[in-house]
Amino acid sequence: MRLKKYLVLMVFALTGVATLSAQEEIVYDQYHFNYYLVNPALAGAEPCTHFMLTNKFQWVGMDDFPMTQVLTAKGRINNVGLGGYLYNDRNGYSNRLGGQFTFAYHIPLSKGRQYTKRKTYDRQLSFGVSFKFNYFYINKEIFDKDPNALDDRAFADDYLNGWAPNANFGVYYKSYGGFVGLSMTNLIPMRATLYGSQENPAPFTAFLFGGYTIDLQNNNTYLEPMLMLKMDAYLDIAMDLNVKFGQDVSNKWGYWVQASYRHSWDAGNIQAKTFMPMFGFRIQKFQIAYAFTLDLNSLITQSAGTHEIMLGYTFCYQKHFCR
Repeated sequence: MRLKKYLVLMVFALTGVATLSAQEEIVYDQYHFNYYLVNPALAGAEPCTHFMLTNKFQWVGMDDFPMTQVLTAKGRINNVGLGGYLYNDRNGYSNRLGGQFTFAYHIPLSKGRQYTKRKTYDRQLSFGVSFKFNYFYINKEIFDKDPNALDDRAFADDYLNGWAPNANFGVYYKSYGGFVGLSMTNLIPMRATLYGSQENPAPFTAFLFGGYTIDLQNNNTYLEPMLMLKMDAYLDIAMDLNVKFGQDVSNKWGYWVQASYRHSWDAGNIQAKTFMPMFGFRIQKFQIAYAFTLDLNSLITQSAGTHEIMLGYTFCYQKHFCR
């Protein structure tokens, strides 16, 4: 039984670090709360300073279920945007840490119609670039309980961790109710050293999204459809369709609900489908939101699914905080 347990743990650890691209997904998958996570040009694209904390729980009900926390901050000084995030991911026997620091520049294009309280932000072209880092390490104390693992050089202290820097770039354009963004990440083919060998670099990945805000009832209620496309160098493709409905009841509170459908294909044409309902509330300058992921492939039946909770704060009144 001890040998069987050791083999299971080793397979889990090796598959978890076979490619560093998995470190990207745990952050990008939470973009529906914060588009900055997929496009650095969103840092400072709005006039307010924002702080946001998200916590994602996957496969709840199973032992050592994965959990990811992401702390984000972004703001603006004149036409310069600054942003960053830090994340911590616990995935059973392995942990990941990482972050991103962003510099963005915004070019106001509007001088006429006043759509927002500050008309210079009505129509705008933004550029952003980020430095990223990811660090991986295994919980060695788990393997210390098995004497067979102690004799394996692959689990020596020098081989149980690895890190890799990288960079991304994005451009974002908004014109009154419409918005579109294009970003590219993993621009540097950096290789991390794990188990004494050079791992394959995280794949070059591109994101393209666009949407439009349809104002209803004197701008107090809105409907916002949005489409996201993602493709990496391995030709893994994902398409998200999001539809959000929101209402600003007053400056004191508001709410929004959203439905998100994802259809993805890998290079072998294996398809995955998920549906994610979510909702959020604004109480003055605070935000709270919840999302639940339904696996439409019915591949996972022994857990309570994936849950996400978001807490945010903005230093001014903002109608579209979650963009």
